[in-house]
Amino acid sequence: YNFAGLADIDDAQNRPIETAQLNVLGNMHAMEAARLAKAKRFVFASTLYVYSEAGSFYRASKQASERFIEAYQERYGLDYTILRYGSLYGRRADMHNGIHRLLRQALETHHIHYGGSGESMREYIHVTDAAKLSVQILDQQYANRHLVLTGQERMAVKNLMSMISEM
Repeated sequence: YNFAGLADIDDAQNRPIETAQLNVLGNMHAMEAARLAKAKRFVFASTLYVYSEAGSFYRASKQASERFIEAYQERYGLDYTILRYGSLYGRRADMHNGIHRLLRQALETHHIHYGGSGESMREYIHVTDAAKLSVQILDQQYANRHLVLTGQERMAVKNLMSMISEM
């Protein structure tokens, strides 16, 4: 499993070289280690941002990593599963997590500031559900596939902010 890398979109936007080093080259080192260890499968944490025009360098790093994973499979036969996560949330989140940031702002300042469009749609998934699904994908039917792991409901960010405001 490679769940490492620079995952904060805002941080990645200001650090393109480090984003490429951590997310693309770091992933290549992990793949090479998996290949040399004769791993049965390489599981990569990607993002729904690969489908988006948003996400800047973060999106580009995940897209590039996915392409390298596919090329590794073609060249070396290293099977993979790419997991494209929706917006995660859970108890141990920190300021790199969007929901955590909104909640922290609301508690500390009694205001919420969101830099993007409130109309943006998200599919939130709790980390416990994501973790369970991330193990279930080890079944052979998910080899060499790209899977989307999200919650079951699409929600506009403004609706999440309203819920936080009501609480």
